[in-house]
Amino acid sequence: MTGQNQRIIVIGGGIAGLTAAFRLQRAGFDVTVLERSESELIGGRMSTVERKGFHIDVGATLLLSSYEVMIQLAVDAGLAHQIRPAGDVFGIFRDAAVQRISSGNRLHMLRSPLLRALPARDLLKVAADFGRARNLFGWHDMSRAAPADFESVRDYTVRRGLHPATFEYLLAPFVAGPALAEPEQASALSAFFFFNTLIASGGTFTTPQGVGFLPRGLAGQLPVEYLAEATSVEEHKDEVTVTWNRPGEPEHIETAAACVIAVPPPRLPGLYPQLDDGQRTYLQDIAYSRSVHIAFGLDRPTAESSLLLQIPRIEHPELAAYVLEHNQHPDRVPPGTGLVMAHFRGTWSADHWALDDEQVVKHALAGTRRLGVLPELERHMTMAEVFRVSPCTVMRRPGEYRAIARFARTLRGDTRVRFAGGDFLAHSTTNSSVCSGEHVAAQLTRFLHKARTDQP
Repeated sequence: MTGQNQRIIVIGGGIAGLTAAFRLQRAGFDVTVLERSESELIGGRMSTVERKGFHIDVGATLLLSSYEVMIQLAVDAGLAHQIRPAGDVFGIFRDAAVQRISSGNRLHMLRSPLLRALPARDLLKVAADFGRARNLFGWHDMSRAAPADFESVRDYTVRRGLHPATFEYLLAPFVAGPALAEPEQASALSAFFFFNTLIASGGTFTTPQGVGFLPRGLAGQLPVEYLAEATSVEEHKDEVTVTWNRPGEPEHIETAAACVIAVPPPRLPGLYPQLDDGQRTYLQDIAYSRSVHIAFGLDRPTAESSLLLQIPRIEHPELAAYVLEHNQHPDRVPPGTGLVMAHFRGTWSADHWALDDEQVVKHALAGTRRLGVLPELERHMTMAEVFRVSPCTVMRRPGEYRAIARFARTLRGDTRVRFAGGDFLAHSTTNSSVCSGEHVAAQLTRFLHKARTDQP
């Protein structure tokens, strides 16, 4: 390939866009990434910033050992030397105590006090339903789950006659934490998906630089235009026209052989008007949570050993979870320190979005004090910084997997414009986004090579 036929523009420097760009560049294409943020925030929800010596993850925090596609991407990008194997202990707060589960040992998980305290009949029912559902899951496309998608987590609990404790301590936390959604809103399949993600994880991995090591490492090997806001994409028979702006510069109008759009789905209709009505409706109807969370820097680690401490709604109506970054690996934080991310529930975040930072911190500390956990947050805090992420995670509601399947059927194989990101066909996980970027890059490579060979 030579000349214009090998040019591809990728819109969006999140992990999906960067993955697609990296693979396309490896395939021989001339790739340019347009990212509307500054370089510090490359990776979007997978970015990491430095504050007072701590590497703080802006959005995503935990990387699971089951993310095989992501790990292979890091290897191929020459970043594997940064990876550290991390722990596998997750905790759930119940009755004034932390009940811990090891995701790396299924026998230990089955023997955990949390599961043993739940009705055995409930566990058998949930296990049977989960076993049937997990075969329907895919990292980048959840279309196969459509036939089983017809009820919320709450409705599933009622239909199966489960005990309230099973709902509050087993099912609800798996949508409240990962998706920041309420169990009355979220599809029951969402709970099963995230439950499957946890039990299949075999632990976690981390790096001294946080989760942002991967998007930063990829961006360092790619031409990235920062503060570049794409405003329109128009597909023609043999090329694509992309218009973008940057403050203080004339409008940029460029052509390429193809374009990958890796932005949150609700932005797509305003960017790419060649969608049909059904596609536009699906994209605009996708619901997102908001996240308000706080990074607490400590002058010592916590006594609590969990990586993730989930707080069921019945125990506290505002706080959803704590991520204890220092419990992943000693290299994750400066020696002798601790780093805790306190996450509010999605509903609280939406209702208190405009609350000033000082009040947000006070709410988090008051809630922590009420629970009686992590006393180090008050006694040994050296830093508290509030982060707000919107849109944060997709909330898959009942019936949405059927909508995913319908949308997936509209995606043509002969188009020069492709969409990348876990939010389009799956979930807002980093691995879903990596898998989507890989899939789109492979599809587009095959299409462009075929288009070139078919030329007279």
